[in-house]
Amino acid sequence: MSRRFPNRPQSVLSAKRGVERRGGPVERLVLGERVILSRALCHFETMNALPGGQSLRRYEAAKLNARARTPIADPDFYFDWGTDQVGVWSWPKSLTSDLTDFEGEILPETVLHSPLQDGARLMKAIDGYEGQVWRDGQLRASRWWPNQPGDADWANFMRVSRMTGADQFRPAVEELVLAERPAHGQPYTALLDRVKSISLRDMAALALLCIAVPGLYLLGQWAHLSQTRASANAELSALSVETAEISEARRSAQAASNELAAYASALNRRHPAELLASVSEELARFSIRLDAFEQNDDQLALNLRADADFAPEALVRAMENNPLMNSVRLEPGRGNGEWLLTAQLEALQ
Repeated sequence: MSRRFPNRPQSVLSAKRGVERRGGPVERLVLGERVILSRALCHFETMNALPGGQSLRRYEAAKLNARARTPIADPDFYFDWGTDQVGVWSWPKSLTSDLTDFEGEILPETVLHSPLQDGARLMKAIDGYEGQVWRDGQLRASRWWPNQPGDADWANFMRVSRMTGADQFRPAVEELVLAERPAHGQPYTALLDRVKSISLRDMAALALLCIAVPGLYLLGQWAHLSQTRASANAELSALSVETAEISEARRSAQAASNELAAYASALNRRHPAELLASVSEELARFSIRLDAFEQNDDQLALNLRADADFAPEALVRAMENNPLMNSVRLEPGRGNGEWLLTAQLEALQ
């Protein structure tokens, strides 16, 4: 069956070479294009999967949670759904917003790698190299380097990923091989986002398809999509009221967390001057201003102000290499150019 129908054009978006399009405009319109995004352009983290199986409410809640956690200001997302964990890939929308004749899907290159059951490996990527940690058949940690990492880089990645034993030694580089489809299929709720964005170009594609396949079959498919779209819009309207309450609760929780952090400053174990000197050196490299510094028993919080061309992913990678901290997270603040960086402090030796 696969020999009778042509495969969709598969383009590549590289940090070094830019976009490399495949297929012509008509082929991309009719078949739908897949854009494979370089690991160098993506941010990855994991979050706990919400209970309840597949549902639109669970899917929308995951998107809200991911938007609050990503360090990217205006992101697009891809969710790698597992049993108890969700891998969240994010990247700036601006990377693909100006692609002409684009009709299709965007996939981070890593989701097309063959999965491991357990362990760590070093992969050759479209741009540079990627370290991966797998548990129970799902990716739990990822680190990207522009050049092949040294032994110290790999050991630091293993420390942050809480890996021990044989995985501490840097493995041989595995060549880049991309599968035709992701190892974990997307739930039906993820497809509703694409149904909602049906445009005139989509209608033109359907018209072209009607020339090549039986009209009655396509008419039945169109009716099914229209019914699914109407049902999804009705459920989304009801969900928007509930998500407003969730957003307000999150803002209240953040305000309460800031007050608790201020009172907890009396529990310091490590002298603040040691950490302040360490982080100030890294911030100076990125031309970032430090507005506030809080150190609790085993937590560090920094309020930062950066320029518009600031690269959040580069700062996160630099801070993760600091031997005094781990589990670094960077979130946008309330004002323009404001960021909140939090980290777990390493225990005193």
